[in-house]
Amino acid sequence: MYEQPRIGSDGFVRFMRTLSALALLMAIGGAFVLFRQATEEPEAPAVEFAAGYGPGVVLLEPAGEVGPDPFTAPVAVDLGLDRALMAFPPLSTEAFGGPHRRGSEADLLVAGDFGWALVERRDQRGGRLTISETRSVASATLGAAASLSDLDDVNGDGYDDDGSFTLTASDGSAVCVSPGSRRTLAIAQGLQIDVEDAAAVNGLTWNPDGPCGTPAARREIDRIETGATPGVFGGTALGDVCDLGLLVTFLQANPRAAEAWATVHGITAESLADFAAALTPVVLLRDTAVTSFGWRGGQLASRQSVLQRGTSVLVDRRGVPVARCLSGSPLRPPQPMPATPSLQGEPWPGFALEFIDEVSSADREVLEFVLVDVVTGDPIGRVPGVPGALASLAGPITVVEG
Repeated sequence: MYEQPRIGSDGFVRFMRTLSALALLMAIGGAFVLFRQATEEPEAPAVEFAAGYGPGVVLLEPAGEVGPDPFTAPVAVDLGLDRALMAFPPLSTEAFGGPHRRGSEADLLVAGDFGWALVERRDQRGGRLTISETRSVASATLGAAASLSDLDDVNGDGYDDDGSFTLTASDGSAVCVSPGSRRTLAIAQGLQIDVEDAAAVNGLTWNPDGPCGTPAARREIDRIETGATPGVFGGTALGDVCDLGLLVTFLQANPRAAEAWATVHGITAESLADFAAALTPVVLLRDTAVTSFGWRGGQLASRQSVLQRGTSVLVDRRGVPVARCLSGSPLRPPQPMPATPSLQGEPWPGFALEFIDEVSSADREVLEFVLVDVVTGDPIGRVPGVPGALASLAGPITVVEG
């Protein structure tokens, strides 16, 4: 027969001690859980993705427009430049910094009023200009800023023998100019650029590599390769073209947007400021393909985009665009361009699918970017993450109407 343990017996004492120990352990465990819950940061909600633009869709984003689904207010600087007159990237990095190059004084003179006046007079005269008419256009538009040479008339008919001449600017730079003729077929197709030779449909062409007779730069050998190559990006000696601090401030004011922005680049929202401090503001000198991300109704939305030449972006230490300054949108390398893309947006003058570029990553971090001054065409040295020449912005922050 089972016998109830007596009070004070050894068995009963051991039994009570075991119960007390278990109760104490449960109390400690509960207190620890409550402490963890009270002190741990709440887990950030997972970033959600919105529906994209569909396969094959490529969005055209003009340099002066914010575009859909921006992450922040504009932080781009308004440079007040006509993009048609911006300096171009050099065709040869060896010639970059020399007098004969894309973006030199002579190059910009032909791209400006002189070139337009020359084409207008040529068309008025039935497609061909006499030497005296060519000099008259130069006198009216250039004055003493440049001189013409290589205008030879051996047969005495009043026209230049080979249809080209040299324009030499006051800084010593020279270009070989050919007035040419209008590209009727390309114009009938609604094109701005003749895809046969990448020349403007107005027919005016010029070689920026020096006076007439200078061998043209070899594009297939000297073409720009990566974001680290001298001359692939533009800038300005007056200061930065994007306000990095303002970008971080805007993002930090919206924690969910900051979390999404950081997710695109594989970092945490807390490290945004450190990440941004290592970026360099530059200007795209070519129409450039990217994967762009928008902030749509609290969700990330990706799209394949082409950013127009003249767009201000931030690049990382390997020269890869990581953010668009006008919209604050994070950027990643593009997907392969579809064979027959569905373009959304109005093509800008000079746009052609054949001439869209993609900026490739350098194989190591860049010690110094060599940028093209978008005003003068001169080289500018920029150490990644270090403010511009005057440690200031180049102009006022862009104000977007709407």
